[in-house]
Amino acid sequence: MTTDERAIEIYKTYIDVICPYILEYELLTNEFPVEILNEIRAIFTHLSKFYLSESDVIKEKNISKAEGHIKRSLLDCYKYLCMVYDDEYKRFEKMYSRIDLSLVDNGEFLPKINESRQRAIVLMKNARKSDLAVDSDDEVNCEEAYKKYEGAFIAYSSVKELLDNSHKKLDYLKKKVVIKDFFSISGWVIGIIGIILTIIAFIF
Repeated sequence: MTTDERAIEIYKTYIDVICPYILEYELLTNEFPVEILNEIRAIFTHLSKFYLSESDVIKEKNISKAEGHIKRSLLDCYKYLCMVYDDEYKRFEKMYSRIDLSLVDNGEFLPKINESRQRAIVLMKNARKSDLAVDSDDEVNCEEAYKKYEGAFIAYSSVKELLDNSHKKLDYLKKKVVIKDFFSISGWVIGIIGIILTIIAFIF
């Protein structure tokens, strides 16, 4: 593959992969992670040097550096989306804290979601441990960290998919709990009123 073809691959990765990830992150958080922005700036700095130079040595050096930064920006996308997906899970836990999740999908949902999240947490911890060794100019360390974060991202994506596919069933169970609570509270209030009326009738 020529250096020009490698440059085209960088642009395609940016448009087809990184931009959709950034868009998803922005939609879920209303923020833009600075670390990814810094990597993007570095990518286009090296691409600019690549196109402005007439030296094959300088071209090769800058296209290699741009490739390193495109991989690091993908790594950062994985990292930040993993954190967002975990926040989504925590909101899910809070939202359905009073729901018996063992009733969802004939009892299959709860162990599946627990197993998926625990696996994602372990993979994310292993990936985070590699952060100190990550260097965009160090191809070995970057590749190792990239694979770990990619694995964590795939695991967290599975957790998010399970949540997304279960909201209708969970909302139905939540409504049943609300109705049950309403009647329980109503019965308790009616009982209290009955006692008060009995006492009043006894006094008068």
